[in-house]
Amino acid sequence: MNKNIENWAKDQFEGLNLGDKRLNKRAQLIACNMMKKPSASINMQSENWSESKGAYRFFDSEKVSFQELIKPHIKSVKSKANSLELVLAIQDTCYISYGHHPSVTDLGHIGAEETSGVILHNTLAVNPSSKHPSVIGVLDQWIHNRKHSKDEEWKETELWKEASSRINLDITKTKVVDVMDREGSVFDIMKHSLFLGHEFLIRAKGNKYVRNPFRHQIIEAGSKVIAVGNIEIDVQKKEGQKKRKAKLEVKYLPIEVPGPPGRKDEYIDCNLVQVVEVNPPENQEPLSWYLLTSVEVNSLEDALKVIEWYRYRWIIEEYHKCIKTGCKVESKQLKSSFRIENYLGIAGIIAVKLLQIRDLMRINPNELASRIVDPLSLKIIKNYHKIDKELTIKEFHILVAKMGGFLNRKSDGNPGWQTLWKGQLQLFWMVEGAKALLGDEIYG
Repeated sequence: MNKNIENWAKDQFEGLNLGDKRLNKRAQLIACNMMKKPSASINMQSENWSESKGAYRFFDSEKVSFQELIKPHIKSVKSKANSLELVLAIQDTCYISYGHHPSVTDLGHIGAEETSGVILHNTLAVNPSSKHPSVIGVLDQWIHNRKHSKDEEWKETELWKEASSRINLDITKTKVVDVMDREGSVFDIMKHSLFLGHEFLIRAKGNKYVRNPFRHQIIEAGSKVIAVGNIEIDVQKKEGQKKRKAKLEVKYLPIEVPGPPGRKDEYIDCNLVQVVEVNPPENQEPLSWYLLTSVEVNSLEDALKVIEWYRYRWIIEEYHKCIKTGCKVESKQLKSSFRIENYLGIAGIIAVKLLQIRDLMRINPNELASRIVDPLSLKIIKNYHKIDKELTIKEFHILVAKMGGFLNRKSDGNPGWQTLWKGQLQLFWMVEGAKALLGDEIYG
């Protein structure tokens, strides 16, 4: 077993108490196997039939629960977050579908068309203070079982408010900024963030009415303000959208967000930061963000900081991809929602590690790879690519990513987690093959 992975699993589940030491150890073993082959089936992840049976029994055990499995990780993340001056608490909901597995029992509903699955609400802690944002880990994770698509008790607003409440960091030492997409653009969610002593940064949903000081819709209010500067961002190609470098105007202004109908005497003082593309290509919708924030904005520099923080929201989208694509949770044959939830208790932690592997090469690119990479893996990479020099962390990870399909062209930028992890899998099997053929002692 790879010692780095084994040590990582011990750290993640330190303090886990499932009422049985054997189950605590089994959680670490399953996590190690999942880290080696996250997208594989449980049988493929396990090294033998005994491990495979043990994994299925683990996920079916009444002593195991999703919340207990993630508790040590969340405790560790909160401890790290409390040592920082600023943390972005990025929230979003992940809808995991099992509509293609009709035999799975006790699932909730995740869509208007009675699609069955699991609703997983996540809050990631991200440190924005370095040159590149770094993922600290999961601050909160909650599974909601929606009974019916028209469930009257289903109020998504409560998911977001309760998640903010469970963050529970020491706000006397650490500034917490709740970052949300348009689903969080609800008066009571913003009000709740302020009640907790947090700041909020939320993309406005729709052209809602605000006061500044007169009653205007957001777009109209922004149109009355002169731009204070411009930024350029790279727009990736996707369906209906051309790859381009977009130029956007930046505006900001103080506003009041009025309460919902029946509570119009209530209001929230905040700032509107508007970012709108100038001269978009023909037949392309201009990029536009209307960001509501309680963070102080008194200058272009302040506005650019808020925009940059909001751009980090894509990290949680990547996290959801790590869960659904990297760990392939929707393809696991676990037969019941209880077993699936227990599987998610480990998969959600694996997904954090997938993101952190990518972050490592961005945060400490020039550190020597030999300080963190095991000697055998390093020697195999150097031999495979015919390189005879010391490698930095960035150089090592680029070589790993190339094994996973990364082309490393000038226009490609840094590799993403998917090519990095595909390359890691290739490297893992090369290491295992070398050990089987030559023995561990050959490389020390």
